Amino acid sequence: MEFALTAEQADVQSAARHFLARTYPPSRIAEFADGLGSDIGSWPELVEQGWLDPDLGLVELALLAEENGRALHPAPWWATVALALPVYRTAQAQLPGAATLADGTDGAGRAHATHQAGQWRLDGTVPDVVDAGVATEIVVAAETSTGLSLFGLRREEPGVSLSEGAGIDPLRSSPELTMAGARARLLVGPPLAAELLTEIGARATTLLSCEAVGVADRALEIAVEHARTRVQFGRPVGSFQAVSQLLADCYAELELARSLAYRAACVLRDDPAAASDAVACAALSSSRAAVNVCEAAIQVCGGMGVTWEFPLHRWFRRALWLEAALANRQDPLTTIAGALFEGRAAHRAGTAVRTDTDRHHEQGDAVR
Repeated sequence: MEFALTAEQADVQSAARHFLARTYPPSRIAEFADGLGSDIGSWPELVEQGWLDPDLGLVELALLAEENGRALHPAPWWATVALALPVYRTAQAQLPGAATLADGTDGAGRAHATHQAGQWRLDGTVPDVVDAGVATEIVVAAETSTGLSLFGLRREEPGVSLSEGAGIDPLRSSPELTMAGARARLLVGPPLAAELLTEIGARATTLLSCEAVGVADRALEIAVEHARTRVQFGRPVGSFQAVSQLLADCYAELELARSLAYRAACVLRDDPAAASDAVACAALSSSRAAVNVCEAAIQVCGGMGVTWEFPLHRWFRRALWLEAALANRQDPLTTIAGALFEGRAAHRAGTAVRTDTDRHHEQGDAVR
């Protein structure tokens, strides 16, 4: 697949990088990480910047997700755009603001909904709801008597409680959501809700993969800058073979991950039914690249790289969060192996058919 950014896509990425670099320097990111958590006050500016425009395609969102990771953008943009926004658009409902999705990974982790006196009520507990603490509304996947449905739940609704736990990344909280007779509004009912959740899963995984690429890109930039300016034995440390080759390996791994992430966005946009292999390859490659590049960057930066004051550990924390999140969303290796062996089995079957056909032709020739 050939891929090159259009002029408009390059402008989107450039504008996003400029905006995030100006608004969120490392010192401000540290303030949010060490106490503020999330910059929900910036939401109107994100809307004004066009980060939620309906004409943004999946590739444009992928570029924004990459810049999101590169800057450690402390706003609930990913949860809103990747998880919740498709539900509101399917329901033809207006997005109420920052939003997220609460969907258990199995039947035991999903909420239950009952219809009482003309109102829907939700009960149950859903763990690890990303950015639920700052969302205006939470989309909840809940079982009903007729099947799986998706509901809009206001965070301040009576019967709703959030239990915040300490996570690896303070910039992306994932509290546990508990509902006890909480009133909600129906957004999408069965059978469309289950199909929509599958689509959201692929979309969210792809955008997380692109975010991981951004994390790796920024960590490599920090390491390269340090290798250029740090002098040992009268020479920049980047001139030493061990350092330069380590960073070269990181660059190669990063560019492979970026290519696979962009490929996943393109395939998911053009042929969603055939995108599972591309999405899995992107998830595996990007999560490994983010962790590996961050670890290498810390090694290059030496003792300074492991100090609390040096900002690199914040990108490492996000890389670890992304690694866990992408592994929990799907098992990339299983998906890739399945596609690999199914493809080979189909090839062998086709070869067998052709061999039988050729044999029949040879027998006919012999008779003639």
